[in-house]
Amino acid sequence: MQIQLNGNLINTESKNILELLVEYAIEQKSIAVAVNTEIIKQEKWQSYTIKENDTIECLTFMGGG
Repeated sequence: MQIQLNGNLINTESKNILELLVEYAIEQKSIAVAVNTEIIKQEKWQSYTIKENDTIECLTFMGGG
């Protein structure tokens, strides 16, 4: 299926968010994941089914001053 991940169109066989993060070697610690602008809680990553044409953004938290 084709989705948009962090602004890039990709093809993936991943069925859920957790599989997608593993497939693309995205560090799971200290990130938030938004699907179609909705934040998905980490405990739901494995059960949240990815659909064709979803837009997924992985947001990293950064400290600063």
